[in-house]
Amino acid sequence: MKLLKKRRRWSLISIIKNRKVSTKLLIIVAPAFIITALNLYQLGTQTKHVSKLSEETYYNQVYLNTRSLVNAERALYQAVIAEKAIVYGGDELSQEQIQSLIKEYEYKADKSIELVNKTIEALRAYPEFDTFRFSGPKYTIYELNDSFQSSFMDWKEAYDPATGKGDPLEKESLFKYAIENLNYMSDILDEYSIYVTGEIQKSTTINLVQSIIITLAISLVIILLSLYITRYLRRSIKHVTMDMENIAKKDLTFTPHIIQSKDELGVLSYSVSAVISSLKSVIQQVTKTANLLSDASSNMKLNSEDVSKSMNEIAMTVQEIADGAGHQAEDSEQLVNEITLLGEVVQKNTASANELTIASNVIQKASEEGLSSVNALENITVKNEDAFHSIFEIINITHENAGQIGKAIEMISSLAGTTKLLSLNASIEAARAGEAGRGFAVVAEEIKKLSEETEASAKIIDNVLITLKENIYSASSQSKEVQEAVKLQTSGVADTKEKYLAIMEALNNINKQIVSLNEVSKDMEKSRNNVMNIGMNVSSISEEYAASTQQTSATTQEVLAAMTQINQIGEEVDDLVIEIKALVDQFKISEDDVEQMAETINEPEKVELS
Repeated sequence: MKLLKKRRRWSLISIIKNRKVSTKLLIIVAPAFIITALNLYQLGTQTKHVSKLSEETYYNQVYLNTRSLVNAERALYQAVIAEKAIVYGGDELSQEQIQSLIKEYEYKADKSIELVNKTIEALRAYPEFDTFRFSGPKYTIYELNDSFQSSFMDWKEAYDPATGKGDPLEKESLFKYAIENLNYMSDILDEYSIYVTGEIQKSTTINLVQSIIITLAISLVIILLSLYITRYLRRSIKHVTMDMENIAKKDLTFTPHIIQSKDELGVLSYSVSAVISSLKSVIQQVTKTANLLSDASSNMKLNSEDVSKSMNEIAMTVQEIADGAGHQAEDSEQLVNEITLLGEVVQKNTASANELTIASNVIQKASEEGLSSVNALENITVKNEDAFHSIFEIINITHENAGQIGKAIEMISSLAGTTKLLSLNASIEAARAGEAGRGFAVVAEEIKKLSEETEASAKIIDNVLITLKENIYSASSQSKEVQEAVKLQTSGVADTKEKYLAIMEALNNINKQIVSLNEVSKDMEKSRNNVMNIGMNVSSISEEYAASTQQTSATTQEVLAAMTQINQIGEEVDDLVIEIKALVDQFKISEDDVEQMAETINEPEKVELS
């Protein structure tokens, strides 16, 4: 198992080592783009999920159903008011007014129970309410609904205003119990919204932590991979540099470093090794040729002593021509070598431009994909901003409705005060009437109680309304903060998009420069061909000089026996041999190479002298 893991690890390392240098650098850069794309995708998904869940919770589940329960409570209060008007109206109400009040009582009571049933049916679509319990009485909203239904039926049966049968006081007590259940149902919806807010925050925190962990893990992998590739490149370049420094010092005793990879550095290390082998072979051939020249020079000096005097003048002429032809030949050869080197440089430049084009295309493709992701994120952000604007408008409308309810409460309080004053006046008049006004005094007392209860109920509603306004104000403040955050997010997305567009524009400029570079390379290649043609012409001229030298030599064949200059040429050859040996001795060669050179030099060869 360990061997298998080791093989897999070395296989992965070999794959990386055998890639081009540009590919290695791309391996370092590509994961950063992948991390950015994944983070953007996760941010968009999380934002969409939170927006949808917020709308579902705060509007569909909480706001609409809370409003329905408040309307049910209002309808129930209106039914009670109609009932009180029937009870305490007495003989002052006409039959028509009584029937109208009975109809209003029944309609409002039925409307209240209908709104509650509608709310419960709407909440059954959300399974979360099956188990969510109130923090006060530990009941679910369905259990509170059952309690309300029961108390409502008991309230309705406790006293019938149409027939006057039943106990109004008991009915009033049951009414308070029913209202209490309705308030509990509204409170449980408020607590559910707080619970969902906590769950959203918890989910967002978990996703953020997961994103950070994944990003750190990928970043660690990138760092390790970068360190490995950097270490590999630095070590390979160091080895190649050491080999080139040894060659520059004319030291050929070392063993060249061979980089076992198929990338540019591996090819370069093999090329350096081949150059060293070629240099050793050239030194062997030069040494061998120098020895042959030395032997030939000795024979030439022995044979040229008899004809040295006759060939002085002719040899001088031939020497001048030969010198000119030699210089021209050397210049031509040097020109051809320089042109060849220039061709290699142009080819490398073209190859580098092609690799730069490929890398630029890859980066441009990644930038286009990133720009597409940013555009998608921008669309999602705009939708989120529209959704939050809708929520803000609903909060403002709720605030206005709360103000209207406050005005209505003030009107009810004013009516309660007026009713209380009327009951006081009625009590005074009943006291004046004495025994005859005793029944009227009872009615005045009941009106006073009714006004006090109405005033107390108005104060309760006013307190609830104050709490509601405070909650609305708090929600409005938080909504402004959310609105600012949405604006900042929209601005950030716009900035990111502008940066991506700038990157795309820069890449387009780079591609244009690459095209220009390719055109320049083509022009350089044309110029190189022209210079090569000129070098070939110079070489032809050198050949003509050589032909002239041969013609001159042909004219001197008649006085060949008098070639006194041969002795001097032999001496010059000896000097050249000494210089060649001194040049060869500057190179440091291992003992094995020296022995091989000695064996090669000692091989018997026939030397032909003309």
